[in-house]
Amino acid sequence: MIVKSIANGIGAGFITFVLIKLVKGKAREVHPLMWVVAALFVVYFALGPIKALLGLG
Repeated sequence: MIVKSIANGIGAGFITFVLIKLVKGKAREVHPLMWVVAALFVVYFALGPIKALLGLG
């Protein structure tokens, strides 16, 4: 089941912003807090599939 929420859109935006800066070679322009938030959103998005693989969901 896919849950749609504003948090998903915001999280995707954070991750995309950081990845684009990284690919363009401008990773130093990204604030450290932005890296942390993007990493937390990656964990947030990964929890569902990990739980499903382990049969916990």
